[in-house]
Amino acid sequence: MDKLKVGLVLSGGGAKGAYQVGVMRALAELGAQVDMVAGASIGALNGAIVASAVTPQKAHAHLAQLWDRLAQASPVEFQAFGYLTMLSSAGVALAPTHALDRVLKAARLAAAALDVDLAKSLDRLENSLASDAPLKALMDEYLDPAALKAGLPLYVSLFRSQSPFDDLLRIAAAEAGVMDTPESAYVHVQSLPATEQKAALLASAAIPVIYAAKTIDGKRYSDGGIGGWRTMQGNTPAGALLDAGCNMLIVVHLSDDSPWSRRDFPQATVLEIRPQRAIARDPSLLDHRDLLGFDSTRIPSWIAQGYEDTLACAQRIMRPDAARRALRESEKILEAKQAQSISNEARLADAMARLRRDL
Repeated sequence: MDKLKVGLVLSGGGAKGAYQVGVMRALAELGAQVDMVAGASIGALNGAIVASAVTPQKAHAHLAQLWDRLAQASPVEFQAFGYLTMLSSAGVALAPTHALDRVLKAARLAAAALDVDLAKSLDRLENSLASDAPLKALMDEYLDPAALKAGLPLYVSLFRSQSPFDDLLRIAAAEAGVMDTPESAYVHVQSLPATEQKAALLASAAIPVIYAAKTIDGKRYSDGGIGGWRTMQGNTPAGALLDAGCNMLIVVHLSDDSPWSRRDFPQATVLEIRPQRAIARDPSLLDHRDLLGFDSTRIPSWIAQGYEDTLACAQRIMRPDAARRALRESEKILEAKQAQSISNEARLADAMARLRRDL
């Protein structure tokens, strides 16, 4: 029988990545051990913390510290012009909903008041709307490059970017069912030059338009969650760990009703941790506040939800497993008693035989 190799898969989902802090707390308490980690977008950043920690307990402690900071100070800061540009570009690419149409009308009114030409602003989409300097500063503070190098193998998904606006159009086409997005690439972070390792993490989390794409090995990459949109190939990078030799996966989702399916991976035992109640806090706002809502209200609630869901998932598995263990134990006891009975009968038969000889 092959040795068990356990991989932890951390999906992307922006600020909802706080859910994974609670997951790690529960896994640490349950004594779970993992051999490799894969992540997309915010899952790549969380995954780097997990991979560089010496124990699951340390991983949870470091994540808890990081997300406590994120709850107090959001890493996303938009300028007024940039925010309006984002709304405008979203309208061009993703206009099918009435809710978004209302948002865009409000954006255009605000743009008129600020004397901003939204049509011309589309030409500026090659530049990001937010600086990744806050994320870089947090990584410098909470991620030790030496610990990452010596830590668990870490894989992240990266999407080959043509341009921010093109990336948005690809997502829109996939959402509309016109065509799927190209698959994301899987990259083993520790195999990259030291100068590109943090860039790869930032690239995996580079939401199109909001953050600038990054150059890795001469190619431009953005948010790894974009690739293979219909099956979440990029956003839930389980394939990276299967390719690396894992035969058991713990997969953590950050969306309600993710289309990712364990049936696509029959070669592995898969434990899925899915939200047991809605993880979306503002579904009426098209997931915008959930994606970028790094605040002191949402983050603690997501952490608690991740913890509760993981324990509930583990209990569902452990109950039948405990029953199977109890059954096996009772069978062993019965076998032992039967063996003892046979042994006693054999000794009695031997004694009777000796007695007959003596007579």
